Amino acid sequence: MLSLEEIKALIEMVEESNLEKFELKSPDCSLLLEKSNLAPKTAATSPNTTVVISSDAAKGSAPSVEELIEITAPIVGTFYLTPEPGAEPFVQVGSKVFPDSVVCILEAMKLFTEIEADCTGEIAEILVNNGDFVEFGQPLFKIRAC
Repeated sequence: MLSLEEIKALIEMVEESNLEKFELKSPDCSLLLEKSNLAPKTAATSPNTTVVISSDAAKGSAPSVEELIEITAPIVGTFYLTPEPGAEPFVQVGSKVFPDSVVCILEAMKLFTEIEADCTGEIAEILVNNGDFVEFGQPLFKIRAC
């Protein structure tokens, strides 16, 4: 199995190269790295790709690679999962999202900014609680790409 440092080095090499896709297979591990061709709608909201590798070689089954896309905070502010107090949340774990789906609102100095998913997938994890203060670049959601 590859070490974390080896995986990071491979990710950096693929990011810096002209390669669109890199796949490595061995008896105990499988790694697939792909660059997204989706250009972000705005410079403020560009999702980061996280590659999760799980090795099931001990069980005799093939290893799996799951791509999770992180939505990060484009500004510092207060995180709101609902459009107003008492309303239904924009999304919850398991919700399907599309590039123009609003997933939350960030408030900074009484300015409310809607944050869109900028990708198609399913909400895998919500990393912040409603009303929490978030920093620039802080991960807010993990989305399972579809």
